[in-house]
Amino acid sequence: MKKQFISTIAALFVFSINLQAQTIKGKVVDNDGNPLEFVNVILRSLPDSAFVAGTVTTEDGTFEVNGQGDIVQFSIIGYEKQTLPVSHFKDEAIVKMADLSNTLNEVVVKSTLPKTSLKGNALVTDIVGSVLEHEGNALDVLSKVPGMISMGGNLEVIGRGAPLYYINGRKITDNSELRNLMSEDIKSIDVISNPGAEYGGEVRCVVRIRTIKRQGDGFSFALTSQAKQLIYDCHDTEPSWSVLDLNYRRKGWDFFGKVVYWNQRHYQISDIDGGTICKVGDQIIDNRQTGTLDFRNHHGGWQFMGGANWQISEKQSLGFRTEWTNNSIGYKPMVMDEDVFINNQLIDHIYATNDARMTKSHNLSSNLYYDGTFNKLHINFNADHVRSDAGGVTDINETSNSGKTTMQSNSDATTAMTAAKLVFSYPVWKGELQMGTEETFVKASETYAITLASIPRSDASIKESTIAGFAQYAANLPFGQLNAGLRYERTDFDYTDNLYADNNVHRNNNSWFPSFSFSTKVKQVGLSLSYTGKTVRPRYETMSKEISYDNKFTLQTGDPLMKNEIQRTLSLIGQWKWITFTGNYERVDNKVYQKGYPYNDEGVVMIQYTNAVDPLHKLSAYLTAAPSIGFWYPRLTVGIQKQFFETDVIDPRVDGGIRHISLGKPMYLLQTYNTFRLKHSWNIDLDYQYRSSLNHMIYLIDNPVHGMDISVGKSFFKNEALTFRLTWSDVFKTQHERVISDFGACYVDQDNRYNTSAITLRVSYRFNSAQNKYKGTGAGESAKNRM
Repeated sequence: MKKQFISTIAALFVFSINLQAQTIKGKVVDNDGNPLEFVNVILRSLPDSAFVAGTVTTEDGTFEVNGQGDIVQFSIIGYEKQTLPVSHFKDEAIVKMADLSNTLNEVVVKSTLPKTSLKGNALVTDIVGSVLEHEGNALDVLSKVPGMISMGGNLEVIGRGAPLYYINGRKITDNSELRNLMSEDIKSIDVISNPGAEYGGEVRCVVRIRTIKRQGDGFSFALTSQAKQLIYDCHDTEPSWSVLDLNYRRKGWDFFGKVVYWNQRHYQISDIDGGTICKVGDQIIDNRQTGTLDFRNHHGGWQFMGGANWQISEKQSLGFRTEWTNNSIGYKPMVMDEDVFINNQLIDHIYATNDARMTKSHNLSSNLYYDGTFNKLHINFNADHVRSDAGGVTDINETSNSGKTTMQSNSDATTAMTAAKLVFSYPVWKGELQMGTEETFVKASETYAITLASIPRSDASIKESTIAGFAQYAANLPFGQLNAGLRYERTDFDYTDNLYADNNVHRNNNSWFPSFSFSTKVKQVGLSLSYTGKTVRPRYETMSKEISYDNKFTLQTGDPLMKNEIQRTLSLIGQWKWITFTGNYERVDNKVYQKGYPYNDEGVVMIQYTNAVDPLHKLSAYLTAAPSIGFWYPRLTVGIQKQFFETDVIDPRVDGGIRHISLGKPMYLLQTYNTFRLKHSWNIDLDYQYRSSLNHMIYLIDNPVHGMDISVGKSFFKNEALTFRLTWSDVFKTQHERVISDFGACYVDQDNRYNTSAITLRVSYRFNSAQNKYKGTGAGESAKNRM
């Protein structure tokens, strides 16, 4: 079937060849001479300005259009249109386009205004030459570009969640690359809220980062280190992390490597009030526990990466990279100190320690790629292999009025993935046709055992294969840019229980994922409307039937029979000068969430992953303003996000034992970032965030969360090679949240406090700062994320 599928894809890829009278070539740049990508280039004939042919500029700003015409028009949102006669292109001419942002208020300093424009369905922000150029590292910059927000310390695309990140077309696998990529090396950032058919069926949003292409051969390196001083509750210095990037370039070859070391500590203290509900005969029993939980997390390790890239010619390159990650430190102790009530009568006091430690945790990943252009045909191939091994031991000691209980759990898991992706691109008619195929094969196995007779041990394995094909076409029309795509995926899934054959599962899915986007410009307003169909396959651990022990009344497990989530999203983006609007509507069928079920007649409840019967609906709307006023560069984002979710939960307290709940409390968001660019390369940042209470699935975040961060940065030496940045995060220690969970037969009210208030010093030094030219984009990204 695989050969037949690939043959079908190849047969569908038909090349369109037209005989043309002339070839027009050139390069489009901005006022500063930087190449412009995605510029619409249209050849027209006179006197009626009839359309003859069209194309878009490539990453280096070049274009080539064939046809018999009289004038060539150039247009892109954010720049003034250009119309030139064909006679201008006797040689490969340079076309310079004027930036519309020059017409803003006179207080704008052109060299430091971060310009954002709408190109297709992407919000593109130019970093080079703007105030964001000196912001710090890529993580600092990303938090301040339109289309992105910070939620609980994590970066998200507005209304879409955590994105996949690409640097120069290569999918990154860990945030250390973003930490070590300095803002001075970033050219531009694309935020794509609704990616098309080229990306996997599970990819909800994408961020593409382009770096400045440094010239010349030789050796270069970049070293970044961060130290953190926790304040208020803990006064220990935390070494945090250090990253060293190395690169040597000579005669078209790049040899590169990276070493990462991290050693981090986190804590969380929670006041908890929760319990389980069961019915024994006609009597309702409420097992309630109140007290405190103290979580500590100490993790650290090393990562080594190496590879080579060969720039065969200007249009062809080949490379490989291998990465080894070893989590050598992994310790998660927890202390629970609680009173136990049954039907509001105090019956016991429990003091428990839960010491979890890793026995092994390492990951090996490799990528091989080829990228080339033959005449007008562009080919990109990637092959990936990933293997991860993890194991752990947890010692549990519970002391209560009835005595002491000691138990130990052991777990071991291995996952391996092999994937390949082949993409063809070719100019057809008024745009570009892209077609390709992607195959992913995963094997996973795990064992789990606990010295508690009531919980069975588990030993299971998973095999999953996905074969996909996609086609996508982008056309530049006189009235806008149209992009349409379709992706097909067939997934075969086998779950084998090595202990109980009755639990074995086999299933397959055939899914189609359409995508569509249309962008245009109405006067000075850029508009983009897009639709995508996506899926989310359950993470492997949520499909495991392994039973984990939380406390004497609560257990957790997964379900291998869960269905894939099906997501349909409609997005609207509007952009005018320095104001951006983003709106999303999303419907999710088979949403994965947790639900409580009675486990026995002693009040024990099993919390299990399952699929929702009713669909989840989500609406979001955000408005971002990023003007520039002298040396002050504010960015204000306000927004609202609301879910519409209803479900039935098991509750023995109500007639029939089933309770219907409706969860739709909206979230209101306010974020303001203020950068002050001073003389002598000084930067000061004053940032504030506010988020209201909200419903997230079955959870209620019951209190507003807000906080303020202050940063001071300074650069030294030529090209600002040495950078210091001092940050005081969570100045007023306001980062805590109360989470109320309604699992039906189990309820939890937890008030969490974190060690987010800290002083952080980050030092970065870049020598020669040459980015390697590796262009591998990776394959099997959905499976990697689930691993």
